[in-house]
Amino acid sequence: MLNRKYFPFERNSYYFGKLLTAKDFEAEQRYFNDKRRFLNRLTGADGILSGLGVIRADDASVVIQAGCALDASGREIVAPETRVVKLSTIEGFAQLTSSCAYLGISYQETPADRVYAVMAQEGAGEDSYNRVREGYKLTLLDEALVARVPQPIDEFIDRQVIYSDGDIEVAQYLPRYLPLGSSINLRVELRKIGPGAEEYSFCYELAAPNFEDAEGNRSIQVGLDHVKLACGDCKVLNYILTPEPHVWSGGGSVAVTITDFAVQRSGEVFNLNQNIELLIKPVNSGLEEFCLAHLYSKSMDKLLEESYDERLWIAKIDLIRQDEQVIIDSVAPPPFGQYTYNAQQLMLLRRLEQYYPDSAAPRTYGAPAPAQPPESYQPEAQAAVRDTACGVFELGIGLGHDQKETIFSDEIMHGLGKGPVYVQVGVEYISSAGPGEEVSEILLGDVDLFADADGNARDERVYNLSTAVKVLPERGTFIVGLRLHETTGLISLRIRWYAFRLGEIDKQLKPAHGGERYILINPDTIVLPPKGTAHISPVFINMPTEACNFRLVDAEGGHIDQSGVYTAPAKEGVYEIRVEAISDPSIYTHAFAIVSQKKKEE
Repeated sequence: MLNRKYFPFERNSYYFGKLLTAKDFEAEQRYFNDKRRFLNRLTGADGILSGLGVIRADDASVVIQAGCALDASGREIVAPETRVVKLSTIEGFAQLTSSCAYLGISYQETPADRVYAVMAQEGAGEDSYNRVREGYKLTLLDEALVARVPQPIDEFIDRQVIYSDGDIEVAQYLPRYLPLGSSINLRVELRKIGPGAEEYSFCYELAAPNFEDAEGNRSIQVGLDHVKLACGDCKVLNYILTPEPHVWSGGGSVAVTITDFAVQRSGEVFNLNQNIELLIKPVNSGLEEFCLAHLYSKSMDKLLEESYDERLWIAKIDLIRQDEQVIIDSVAPPPFGQYTYNAQQLMLLRRLEQYYPDSAAPRTYGAPAPAQPPESYQPEAQAAVRDTACGVFELGIGLGHDQKETIFSDEIMHGLGKGPVYVQVGVEYISSAGPGEEVSEILLGDVDLFADADGNARDERVYNLSTAVKVLPERGTFIVGLRLHETTGLISLRIRWYAFRLGEIDKQLKPAHGGERYILINPDTIVLPPKGTAHISPVFINMPTEACNFRLVDAEGGHIDQSGVYTAPAKEGVYEIRVEAISDPSIYTHAFAIVSQKKKEE
């Protein structure tokens, strides 16, 4: 089968009196076989269609059930009957060196029905075959030599193996794309791949500054403690991450970072001293629309030219080695889940969902049950209760801009829902502090106040401009207007915005009444130099003084301990701090830290 694309197709053209030879009949067979396999490849997928289960028969044999599968070339692999097979008779058994092997099945053709062909070669007869029997071949291969079979979902889900030592594997699954208005599910698996049983713990931190989990955290602690696993066991963690609305207006990818990974087994702790950064690409369309557009954007000839392994891995076999003897310990299902589903099966699943309403809910291990009903953890509910938001976007001004004209941004969604919202904007100035290092300054309000020592000249990096914001309460959006008073030579400006629900501002500025409980921070904005420290003291209204939980909204915003001592980062900027009452987290407020180099110079 040299032509794995199968096309162009060519079939016989018949006419009265045509002399048919073996070549014509071969073309007839090839046309229908190629057409069927071509459609199998494009409309189906390689994998098991039915049966082909593998069961341990005894210490040296397995039972292979009758079944059918499609390989990556679209050819049908059919096992017509159930049979018992000794491992020692399978190709590759003698080359096995490890205690774990994968059993593969592949399409095979063998000649059958030997006959004497009188006119085989110019009148000289010889033996030939009257039939070609389609069947299959079994193969054994060490686990370490088997490459993971790519799946169509790999184009959309990033599978990152964080840790693997031949005994356990910690893998994280994260979407590569972020459809418009969607949240994402972070899935983490702890899988036992070695023999025996043991107790394990692992943990790491996922810094996701553009997302929040169900509890409003942007830095997520992922892990399991003291989980006992036997070979083949797998524990799963699921975290729903809700993105900030501004990520779809930025135009670029957003990053999440895996840090401080540690795993414990047999009393020993291993730390992974490196950070792993993963990128998620926001797209301005829904999931179904984006997925279909992505799939249909591929050229057919490129799709069919992709390399592949013609074997299907139908079982994972754990072995026990004693001197020269090999004993089967256990047999696991297809290690890569190579199944293909037909329309009837999918329809059955959809019909069954109405009888199992909770079957689609992700199963989570090692996490306490939420105190609220599950509905409170939906992305829409999370967005509805948020009182603050921030973001950044590039506002194009164009070369040779007329200074008399006002520049308007596109309509920007602030994510706080409908209703009155206060929005403040500023210009972010980024400059280089050395090779590979940048610092930023954000100026809000009247930039002329930032004059040099002479009192009549601004910093040359600061541009003379005016800004205004138009809020559209019924749409949950706003528009930024900007007018330049001098030529900048730039084609765009970086605009940083901060949005507050008016009820939240009233809570911080107005005195309490009617016995309502509040927390205030006075002052609620502190200015300090890079690496500087300050103590944040909450004031309790209509409630007794109690301990608070201090949390940085921005993962890169420095550090704050639970006594309220804040340490600024080395990078300049504006950072948000959330202060919650431990007895009732729904009672909270925010403080803002402005980190500025000018404060240090003062």
